[in-house]
Amino acid sequence: MRICLDAGHYGKYNQSPADSRYYESEMMWKLHLLQKKYLEEYGIEVVTTRDTQETDLGLYARGTASAGCDLFLSDHSNAVGSGANSTVDYPAAYCAIDGSADGIGMALAQCVEQMMKTSQPARIEHRRGSRGDYYGVLRGATAVGTPGLILEHSFHTNGAVAAWLLNEENLDRLAKAEADTIALYYNLLMPEPEKKSGWYQEEGGWRYYLGNTGDPVRNDWHKSGADWYWFDGAGFMVHNDWKQGSDGTWYYLKEDGSMAKDEWIVWKGELYRVLEDGAMFLGCMCLETNEKGALLTGFGGCAARMAPVLAKEDEAQEKTVSGGTGSEPSDKADKEKVKEHEKEKASGETRRKRKTVKNGMRRRMGSEWRNRRKKESEGKGKKTEKAGKHEVGEGKNNRNKETAEKD
Repeated sequence: MRICLDAGHYGKYNQSPADSRYYESEMMWKLHLLQKKYLEEYGIEVVTTRDTQETDLGLYARGTASAGCDLFLSDHSNAVGSGANSTVDYPAAYCAIDGSADGIGMALAQCVEQMMKTSQPARIEHRRGSRGDYYGVLRGATAVGTPGLILEHSFHTNGAVAAWLLNEENLDRLAKAEADTIALYYNLLMPEPEKKSGWYQEEGGWRYYLGNTGDPVRNDWHKSGADWYWFDGAGFMVHNDWKQGSDGTWYYLKEDGSMAKDEWIVWKGELYRVLEDGAMFLGCMCLETNEKGALLTGFGGCAARMAPVLAKEDEAQEKTVSGGTGSEPSDKADKEKVKEHEKEKASGETRRKRKTVKNGMRRRMGSEWRNRRKKESEGKGKKTEKAGKHEVGEGKNNRNKETAEKD
């Protein structure tokens, strides 16, 4: 739909005798710009008859400027006589004499009556001249086939009316109501607003909007890029605080809101450790320093030192469970050891203690210890294999040397 808006008069024209602050030309210019803004929100194309408030254009030419439009609307405020008059107060729509704008004209006049609370009811009128419509703007609009009307916003000769129109908030509400009336009359629906998607910084903090619904994430985790974020019930990103998961695990949300992973956290003067999955580390941890005495992050050297301890415990437990090495003891000492194991097996106390200690140590070491223990064990295996080959080579050299000396 396309509408042509015309602000009645230009410059400083038609000053109110009841309120010297009011000029019809100035107030109607402001009103038609507000109407344009609200009509465009409905997706309506809006053109105006003049580019600036100081520009003058002939009446008939203003009407013909509506060529190709569905409606021509000229905004005015009326006057009765040359002096102030507080008794006359009603809106009127002067419509083209062909009746093409009567329906929308009456709807707009009644809208003004309701908004301004005029003391007399709204009405529509027609005025015929010697060449058709009396008013040049309506004659020009009719000439190009556009339904046209002049909308009189009551009488500026009434001091109360002039004061109401001088109020910027009133003018804004009036323009919106008139735009809504036009949209309703022509069965136009307000277009659905574009759905927000992604990050938006708003009053109160950051929100993340889901593009498929346009709603912010609330009371839930959301992954953006490689990081996880938690959003509260109002949809705002939580930061510099801990969040407890449904399983009781605690996670820390940093200054930028992202969940901390594999790092140390200083919070309220206390030191915390979070693992690779972001979970707070709980339990016993082994710390070590480098050759300069600086504390190393992670658990590296501890895993290497604990590896042989765990290996021995595994071997001892396997022997205990199997009842020995699988062969008969060869001497008195071996027999005593077997008896000792038999007693432990019968009571179960030592085995349970060993299992408890070993499992507790493994749990406390966490995934990082085990991963690093594996890497370090593999590295030691390669060194042992290389050393073995070196010893074999030296053995061969020694035997060759002995043979040579015998010869």
